[in-house]
Parts: sequence; structure tokens; C-alpha cells
Amino acid sequence: MRRIHVPQVNGIYWGGILLASVFGTNLGDYYAHESGLGIIPGLLVLAFLTLPLFILERFDGSAHTLYYWLVIVIIRTGATNIADYLQFRVRVPQLRLCLVLAALIALFGYWQQRLSANLNQRPSLTSVGLPDSGPPYWLAMLGAGVFGTVLGDVCSHVFGQGTASIGLGVLLALSLTLWRHSWGAIVAIYWLTVAVARTTGTAIGDWLAESKDLNFGLAAATVMSGIAFAGLLLLSQRRQATATPSNPD
Repeated sequence: MRRIHVPQVNGIYWGGILLASVFGTNLGDYYAHESGLGIIPGLLVLAFLTLPLFILERFDGSAHTLYYWLVIVIIRTGATNIADYLQFRVRVPQLRLCLVLAALIALFGYWQQRLSANLNQRPSLTSVGLPDSGPPYWLAMLGAGVFGTVLGDVCSHVFGQGTASIGLGVLLALSLTLWRHSWGAIVAIYWLTVAVARTTGTAIGDWLAESKDLNFGLAAATVMSGIAFAGLLLLSQRRQATATPSNPD
């Protein structure tokens, strides 16, 4: 995606990644349960929804982050279904699955970094602090979503949904502190923070939807997390409008 369509990496951005993870967790479960499409047709539908966004983005000269966040949510929704399929249908051991996914995130993240350096002759991070968002970036983001779903499920099962949500929230705060101390200049820390945010979002999303104490249910949790995410997206767009890069490419 072009620079005019990607957000600045700041507190609002990380809040958006977390809320997109919560929303994507709930939406992914709701989509799987209510669509009746099955894993492969369901993922194909999500892919068909994603591809036009990348095409439209190339022809849209206005500065906003709508395309980026829509793709983030769709990818997160698909990641939830992929993770559930691998865990509960294919029955891949969760530890092995987490290790493979972590390796894939590192591989795709490194691939995007090298691609940016070789083709664009630019630093590995854009002027807004985000790794260049080429195909490897989105593959890494998909891997992070699947990874977060699997590890979030493991943490919720071992510690309980409420405890896991709180504990992972603390871990996310520590990751953000590490990211701030690096001034957002190290790509590995960016992807570490994304992975922790995805994991935290999974635990929180499942807690909201499944907790008997909260008693929201999946549909209500999906609506609430979606509204929270949309509200933050509007705030992000207002901030983005005041800090648009001069070069649209």
C-alpha cells in the first residue's frame, strides 16, 4: 500500500491493532458459525473481499487509512478460521504450530525488509514507522493472526480466559515499552509487538464472547468490539489527516 494509505505507528495504531484482533476474533467465530460456508469456501470469500481493496487503493489519491484497516480486519477474521481448522480439524500440535508460525512471521518480515532495501533503496521502516506493506508484509500479518489465535487459545485454556486476558495485556504493555525504547526503528520488535497484540486480542475476544460472568454472547461481543474498533478508526483518520506524507508513493 502507498504511504498515504498506511497509518502512523503510535499509541492509536497499537490500540487499533489490539481492537482489530478482538473484533477479528469475534467476527471470525461468528462468520464460521453463521455463514455455513466451511473453511475453504469461507476463506475464498474473504480473499475475494480483500483483493479489490488492494486494486482500489492504487487508484485512490486521497489520504486515509480505511483500506489498511479493512484488510487488517479481514485478514484477522480469516486467521481465526485458519487457526481453528489447523488446531481442531487437522489437529496439528499447538506448540509445533506456534513454532512454525513464529518462523513464518520472521521469514516474511525479513523478506519484506530485504525487498524494501533492494528495490526501493530505503530504510526498512517507512517515515511513518511501518514496515513497507508489500505482499510479504501481509503474509506476515496473516501469520501473526493465526499465531495469536493459537497461542491465545492455549493461554486461555491453561490460565482461564480472564486471567489470560489480563496477563497478556501486561505482556503487551511491556512489548510496547520495548517498542518505544527502540523508537520504533527495529522491525523485529514491531513484529513481536504485533504477535503479542494478536494473542492478547484473541484472549480478550473469547473472554467477552464466552464468559458466563459477562454474559454477552458471541453476537453482542462482535457488535461491541466492532463499534470500539470503528470509533478508534475514526480517531486515527482524524490524526492521519493532519500528518499526511507529501509523496503518495
